[in-house]
Amino acid sequence: MQAETLKRSVQKTATMQLVGLRGPACADKVDHALAALPGVSEVSVSLADEKATVTFDTAHVSVQRLQVAVADVGYEALKPVHGEDGNCCGGCGG
Repeated sequence: MQAETLKRSVQKTATMQLVGLRGPACADKVDHALAALPGVSEVSVSLADEKATVTFDTAHVSVQRLQVAVADVGYEALKPVHGEDGNCCGGCGG
């Protein structure tokens, strides 16, 4: 009998720096692209801060997939930032 590997469902929130946003329509495109992904439960895109904060289920979507979704609509999402200053907060080991 072959053992099945099940991914454990874990909710995670990531904040990514966005590049290329020029107005509200750009922010809306990114918001809709991220919200459409399976496993994404919450999206907040800030045009002023040029950041997207996404809450998602790691069993269904990865940070890399979030970045691809942003790229697919014409923008760039840099690696997630953890602390408010853009540096790692130290809490995740990343």
